[in-house]
Amino acid sequence: MDCPRCNVEMADLEGEDSTLRKCGECGGLWIDVAELNRVLLHNNLRTLETMGGKLNADELPGQCPECHVDLMTIEGGDRHDPQKYDTCESCGGIFIESDFKEVTDAKAALEEIVSFFRKFANVKPKSAASV
Repeated sequence: MDCPRCNVEMADLEGEDSTLRKCGECGGLWIDVAELNRVLLHNNLRTLETMGGKLNADELPGQCPECHVDLMTIEGGDRHDPQKYDTCESCGGIFIESDFKEVTDAKAALEEIVSFFRKFANVKPKSAASV
């Protein structure tokens, strides 16, 4: 599967039941929407469909590496720290173009994805003192 940004082959990340792929060029991550929702729920976050966000119709992020249809850019997060990801209307795949170049395995990638979506949903992580 080629990266929607760089058009270079994305590498599968090693891990249990993982459908994660990472671009070695830009560091972007591709994740299946079903796996993403499972990860979000496991980390006490809402599913992607209920998380909100706004379509940016002006941005042209490229084509889905699975379906070869145009991707859509969804924006969210705090206005002082905006976040965005690309999604495919057809297969629901998610591409997060962030600096994940240091990520080498699925576990670390999932931690970064959870952190990204906490910012996207503007959710503060619970501290041990508040539990």
